[in-house]
Amino acid sequence: MAGEIKVAVVGVGNVGATFVQGVEYYSNGKNTVGLWHQKVAGFKPSSVKIVAAFDINPAKVGKPLSQVVAEGAKKYCDVSSKVIVNPGILLDPYDSNDGGSKPVAAPAAEFAKTLKSSGATVVLNLISSGMDKSSAEYAKAALAAGAAFVNATPARIANSALAAKFAQKRLVLAGDDLLSQFGGTAFHKGMIDFMVERGVHVSKSYQLDVGGSEETRRTMDERIKMLKRGMKTGSIGMEAPYRFESVAGTTEYTDFLGDSRNSYYWMSSDGFLGSKIIMDLTLRTSDGANAGNVLLDVVRAAKAKGNVRKITEAINAYGFKKPPKGAKIRKAYADFVEMFAPP
Repeated sequence: MAGEIKVAVVGVGNVGATFVQGVEYYSNGKNTVGLWHQKVAGFKPSSVKIVAAFDINPAKVGKPLSQVVAEGAKKYCDVSSKVIVNPGILLDPYDSNDGGSKPVAAPAAEFAKTLKSSGATVVLNLISSGMDKSSAEYAKAALAAGAAFVNATPARIANSALAAKFAQKRLVLAGDDLLSQFGGTAFHKGMIDFMVERGVHVSKSYQLDVGGSEETRRTMDERIKMLKRGMKTGSIGMEAPYRFESVAGTTEYTDFLGDSRNSYYWMSSDGFLGSKIIMDLTLRTSDGANAGNVLLDVVRAAKAKGNVRKITEAINAYGFKKPPKGAKIRKAYADFVEMFAPP
């Protein structure tokens, strides 16, 4: 019988707060609508316990996690957690969006000590994009604490030398850059896969994302924008057995959209006798909720028993845009379900 999975949430922003609510909401066993997989690796949502939370925002540090969630994210349910938000690590330049308040950060050694004392067995890295040094330090602390590490950011973590160190300790290192359940990139990959399967030759496609979250705001930094564009475009391109022109990325931040994201797609392809097939559509989703199901699956799969290398490979291909070894979206899903969530 599966036991508890103790999770430390690093970064209690929109995605982190929504994930915490999701764990609470689905743990009673009565709510099932919207839950992608009831069991993963034998674990139900009620197996997941949030034992620690970290952030660098002074408006969050020192407060109960339940209060931070209630104040800073779209409300789906009440959160009963007694966890207090502790200061995280900050090793990168940080542009706050709260009037210039100075971040509250802890030395790496202090963070590592707090993390280890929490007993966390999985660490979720949900900090903002562009904070690569901080992400790497969080991963090192998780390794030292004997915890699996899930990197939802585009920082090069799963694709670094740290992967071998986690494998040596038989710990999962998952990443990089979370692939949301039905977000812009997942939908784009799925449509390309479907067109190829139906014998349509894809020639060009683009995806433009507009959102209102803090993550979207930070993605407007040119370096981060181009990094994420490269990851998204590469992930989409692998769905066809040939090269085609494609561009995908976040193009604009609009504050009043909040947690919402609007994705605009245009795809041009050739059918029988070269007849043109053009797709032009809009997808509207919620960033936090779109990430929640995948995170809940990945967290549970990270504690599966078996060959750690195979487990890690299946998780990475299923849940991330830039895994060390990628796979087409349909195969990645089939492999994940076969290994962790058989019917």
